[in-house]
Amino acid sequence: MNISRVLFRNAGTKLLALAIACAAWYVLTGERRERISERSYRIPLSIVNIPRGTVIVSPLPDAVDVRVRGAFTPLRGLEPSKLEAVIDLQGALPGEKRHALDGDDINVPRDVEVIAISPAEIRVVLDAIADKALPIVADVTGQPAAGSHIEEVSVEPRQARLLGPAKTLARMAQIKTEPVSVDGRDAPFSVSTTLSAQAPGVRVREGQVVAVRVRIGAAPEPTPTPRGRRK
Repeated sequence: MNISRVLFRNAGTKLLALAIACAAWYVLTGERRERISERSYRIPLSIVNIPRGTVIVSPLPDAVDVRVRGAFTPLRGLEPSKLEAVIDLQGALPGEKRHALDGDDINVPRDVEVIAISPAEIRVVLDAIADKALPIVADVTGQPAAGSHIEEVSVEPRQARLLGPAKTLARMAQIKTEPVSVDGRDAPFSVSTTLSAQAPGVRVREGQVVAVRVRIGAAPEPTPTPRGRRK
């Protein structure tokens, strides 16, 4: 057998196959030859799968800082606008829980490693959502004109219905309107106003707009002080 004839048979095809193999090897091992880089990003924090009938009552950061490491080409291809940190509350119960963030919570490509996250832990407090009716109280400020006084203050509606965290609503006994000034007033008047700002997570379902009626009349004459008898 002529070995040289065997070796050089279909030489063009063999050279092409060798070239393809070399190119594939170069591509597959190229990442290992690239310099390793690190970058930092500030990315949004998302909370998903919040259980029905609950609400988050703890303050949460809008974003977290992450530092990633990888070959130069994959890092250069990262789109910071598409990165986010995700906390999944699937199956969570009311109460406090601390979620430790790790690389699996950041949606980076497989060839990029998350090496640091700040803050590394997020405190999440869940509370059940409740519904409660509270009496409305007008917040009257200032002083009427001289010689006048407030005889009566009334509101319509008398109650507001609120929706919010159960523990927050349990601490509330009444709800005030925005301030209504009586400065310099010497006659009855009515004004339309709204309820004051509520605690975080609490919203008004019914009774947001309130009519406040203030009855002002003449101040009663002071009762004369009896003079003492002479001895």
